[in-house]
Amino acid sequence: MTSEHRRTAGRAVAVLLLAGAALAGPAAPAAAATLTPVADATVDADHPDRNYGTAVSLRVDGSPREVAYLRFDVTGAGAEPSAVLRLYAETASSTGLSVHGVSAVDWREDTLTYQNAPPIGPAVASSGPTAADTWLSVDVSALVAGDGPVTLALTTTNDTGFRLTGREGTDTRMPQLIVPAPPNPSPYTISRVGDATYRAVSQVTGQTWTGSLKSVVESAAADVNRLGGGTIVFAAGTFELGTEFFKLVGLRNVTFAGAGMDLTLIRNYSSAAADTEPFNTKGLDGGVVRDLTVSAGGPPRTTSDALDFDDGNNMLVERVRVTASRGRGIVFDGKNQTWTSMGNTVRDCQVSGTASDGIELLATSGDTVTGCVITDVGGHGVQINRSSPTADQPNKTADRNVVSGNRIDQAGQDGINVDGGNDNHIVDNHVTNSADDTAGRDGIRITTATAVPCSGNVVSGDVATDSQAVKTQRYGLNIASPGCVTTVVGPDNNLTGNLSGAIRDAGTGTVFR
Repeated sequence: MTSEHRRTAGRAVAVLLLAGAALAGPAAPAAAATLTPVADATVDADHPDRNYGTAVSLRVDGSPREVAYLRFDVTGAGAEPSAVLRLYAETASSTGLSVHGVSAVDWREDTLTYQNAPPIGPAVASSGPTAADTWLSVDVSALVAGDGPVTLALTTTNDTGFRLTGREGTDTRMPQLIVPAPPNPSPYTISRVGDATYRAVSQVTGQTWTGSLKSVVESAAADVNRLGGGTIVFAAGTFELGTEFFKLVGLRNVTFAGAGMDLTLIRNYSSAAADTEPFNTKGLDGGVVRDLTVSAGGPPRTTSDALDFDDGNNMLVERVRVTASRGRGIVFDGKNQTWTSMGNTVRDCQVSGTASDGIELLATSGDTVTGCVITDVGGHGVQINRSSPTADQPNKTADRNVVSGNRIDQAGQDGINVDGGNDNHIVDNHVTNSADDTAGRDGIRITTATAVPCSGNVVSGDVATDSQAVKTQRYGLNIASPGCVTTVVGPDNNLTGNLSGAIRDAGTGTVFR
């Protein structure tokens, strides 16, 4: 395919991407031009004399260093130029890429090598973490001054490289430069217009998506995501997914907001032998879920949860109520290959009726769970948990998490469970009547497997007691493993009134203050 044919095909794809479904409300702005590269190539420090100009994929890596170069012939920039770069990620990256300007525009893709590649300028934009098999978008307006050739370079600091579709790859996944950058359609409002029909309408462009709840929400989220994020607003009412669920992959800075926990309900029910969580996510960064209730009905299944954030970072879940779940209520998961999960916050949430844990922090660090009310769950109220020995990242610990100011009553197992992990703080929680489904469990339990680190965890200001006529909560605090070292127990805990006693200490070097 010639360069001109590629540009023509790219513009045709842009019309479909930007036009979408039928418009309603305010008139949409004129469609921006979508340009595809006239040249692209990867250069590789390990093979400084090798040319990769005919490769179908672009590669970006921090070590060994690989840099991708792209050149576009910009037209239609206008008096106030703006542009968005869209790239199709074939593999995942926990850090994403940075975009740099390059002053040279006369390089050739069939001769470009690491040795003769033009120098790159400072990074002007970055993508953040990205999932595999999804589009990522970066605002590169700072690099487009007007019409004419523009060279961009892509780098990453991650020593696990990843691939992007190049101009020699699939036509519908080639890199795109959208000029001028279209307006961000955020916010979208979601409303019900029939028994099983829903509508998502952009309050900026009038773009409208009509169909199942799953289809309109996923379409609206993808639309705001390509321009850096935005908000999806659910009105008051009940939103029925049926047996479906939202599959949300590679979103950045996208907010899902209801009208309030008592006003907006998102519900599904499934008996499938699969993960059917209403919020089934992967690779989300900087997003928010707030002010709504989630019900995930169906027969119990260990990993079919209500809100599941795989490879989720810097997420905020606040004022969310979970009333049913086949598995856990809210889970952050960082165990699989290349996944991270860090810096997340769950606050002022209510969780009940889950078959398993209320909230789980699985192989995730630097998170906070605060101000939540967790009642009548089948598993632990809150679990801070290592990954399994057979996970992609085996026995990966959950460290430096804070669980504070929560009220937990009638957890089926422990009220709060720490299984492996370091420097976790369990502070000012009120735990009552645990172990009502599984005997021999505790208000707060700290344990670990052989050779899995468990050090410096702190229990302070907590109440863990059993007020039932027939007590089930064994100990207020059980440091259950000698592998848990230098656990710090503050003097301001109230751990009395339990079935077997206040504290059981099988740890090593426990510090009582």
